[in-house]
Amino acid sequence: MDKIRLNVLPSPTFGQLGVNFAERAVGELPSDKIWLEGGCTDITGDAVCSIAAQNGQTVNIIQFINTDKAAHIKTEINAEKYASVSLVQVFACQAPLISQLETKLDENASFDLSQLYIGGLDTVSEIRTTLGGRLSRFNADIAYTLGTGSKLDINLIADHYGKKSVSEINVGGVLNEGSDKVFKGTIDFKSGASGAKGHEKEDVLLAGDNIRNRIVPVILCAEEDVEGSHGATSGRIDDDQIFYMRSRGIPDEQILNILARAKLARVIGKIDDEQVKQRIFKALGWGDLDD
Repeated sequence: MDKIRLNVLPSPTFGQLGVNFAERAVGELPSDKIWLEGGCTDITGDAVCSIAAQNGQTVNIIQFINTDKAAHIKTEINAEKYASVSLVQVFACQAPLISQLETKLDENASFDLSQLYIGGLDTVSEIRTTLGGRLSRFNADIAYTLGTGSKLDINLIADHYGKKSVSEINVGGVLNEGSDKVFKGTIDFKSGASGAKGHEKEDVLLAGDNIRNRIVPVILCAEEDVEGSHGATSGRIDDDQIFYMRSRGIPDEQILNILARAKLARVIGKIDDEQVKQRIFKALGWGDLDD
């Protein structure tokens, strides 16, 4: 297997920060594509998936990615004019994983992405969305919970080519003792994308020591008439929150669990499939939904 550079930052920063790229060994992907048209698909190994939404079509897909050996997954999405694609990706892997997601949006096409990362030994996730058409729209909601020894490297790029195209990126999660996370979010306004808007933010809860948390928000601009913003917050549990929850009789050992659930609820709540929700709760060790 050859080593290649993944998650390459479009505008490199200081090399010593270790965020410009992720280098991993990869093999050949399968030659046969899996065409996804709707519902939930389980992915347990190397795979190439394709989603094609034709003019005006609405497509809703769930990928439940659960591998017990190193895997490489690539998902390709093409949304034609006025098409709408909703993709939920649940990552519940305990082995190294490379995930690449490439999306192309035509005029008035929309793409709603929801991702949930549950642990993971070493996950490299590359997300690239090309907003090529006028009034195309990209919404991303990403949540994660990382335990001891978990590593997650996310590189999200929104390329704005279309006039009045819009991207909204919301990221948040919980980092527990000994975890390592990188999130790189780039909004790139290309020449000609007048009237385009892009916003991104991340909110991280630090729930332990020896945590490595790196956040790299980037806005690139080759067009004057655009609107872009980014923001990030990270910190430990607020003392006022702890006091309030204690005053309501909530034991200390449950406080972190409740706050962690709140971070993930934004993504889990968008999933309509009850069986998938049950699987997520099982993977999180939260019991049944009714508990």
